[in-house]
Amino acid sequence: MDEKDIQRLILQKQIEDSIRQEFEGTLSERVTRYLQVKPHPIIPNAPFAAASAECSLLFRDGHFYACIALTQAVAEAIVRYLCQRKRWKPGKEFEENVRKLRERQFISSELKEWLLAIWQNRDDYHHLNPNVETGRQKLEELAREKARLLARVESEVFDFNLVNGRLAPKHPEYWDIRGKQANVFLRLEP
Repeated sequence: MDEKDIQRLILQKQIEDSIRQEFEGTLSERVTRYLQVKPHPIIPNAPFAAASAECSLLFRDGHFYACIALTQAVAEAIVRYLCQRKRWKPGKEFEENVRKLRERQFISSELKEWLLAIWQNRDDYHHLNPNVETGRQKLEELAREKARLLARVESEVFDFNLVNGRLAPKHPEYWDIRGKQANVFLRLEP
């Protein structure tokens, strides 16, 4: 083994130790944060499903800017998905799509308000404008609020019961169900 290999192994060990110490030092607060924004357990295996699962993980791990921005992106994707599932082409404006979904009675007034609350200040976080919050405590509060709202949105839109061990969606038009099988994205554990 040459000197470069030895230095690389030493550096790798130092980084492993650093990450381990950080993880162990923040484990309790990570668990607390995860329990505050636990996601809806089963959603359709749609293009936004994996990203949606990451929202609660970003919050759990203290990545608040990323949590806010990704939560807003997922909300946008869900609205687009709902429009498409209701057989109309969504427009480019999020607020207009949400308004039309409500106007056409595809979503409740409460769901409309949740979506708009998630979207609030979207451009500021997307573009990292100078007025974006920088205080860690305030960022945590915003990220928690938006992640919780996303979980509520998904809980309403993708609500289901289990009947004799089978998925029975409240809104089957949002799920890909073929015969007795549904294509789902499971989020039963972190």
